[in-house]
Amino acid sequence: MLDRLLSSLDESGWSAATPARGWNVADQVKHLAVSERAARLALAGHGADVFAGRAAGLADMGPDVLEEWRRAREETLDRFSAQEDRDKVFWGAGPMTVRSFADSRLMETWAHGLDCFAAVAVTPVDTPRLRRIAGLGLRALPYAFSVAGVGPPGDPRAVALDLSGPDGDRWWLGPAGSEDVVTGPAGDWCRVATRRLAAEDASLRATSPMAAAAIRVARAYLAD
Repeated sequence: MLDRLLSSLDESGWSAATPARGWNVADQVKHLAVSERAARLALAGHGADVFAGRAAGLADMGPDVLEEWRRAREETLDRFSAQEDRDKVFWGAGPMTVRSFADSRLMETWAHGLDCFAAVAVTPVDTPRLRRIAGLGLRALPYAFSVAGVGPPGDPRAVALDLSGPDGDRWWLGPAGSEDVVTGPAGDWCRVATRRLAAEDASLRATSPMAAAAIRVARAYLAD
């Protein structure tokens, strides 16, 4: 979906300002290409300082940036195909499973894609793949509280999500029978967890103080 949008842009579209201050569409896509290069190295076992020098040689604008991103993500996918779900990848704050790392790549692409769609005033269409991002945001809650510097009023691992998916299906993620439940549209939860929607502007509800705190601090990506 993002690739199709980018393929349709003219020069003014590539230079359009995104919600990220100081970044235009080309900057967003260049960042994705850099992070895919880093992801490929991480999957090859190079977990430390994988971003160092990754921007070298990348184009700056338009179709050339798009081709760089396409090439980088294909190389990452090749690396993923050689891994098992439970293999470990070292990235950012520490190790994660290959499956979670794949979810994080989907999350980052989707989140920066939202910025690109917003820049050219096109409404993106949510798909059931958001379930993977929703789950990542849920699993990241202990980290999110640590980054926020606040103590949770309960156990973040007890929080569950009761979400409505884009296709109308009900998604329950988390412990069965939990009393700490976040309810609402899956797209809103994912946007809050990727900091593309303010918690107070989302159509999310909490069944407990713990669930309410989870909505306030949710973060599916590493601290800036």
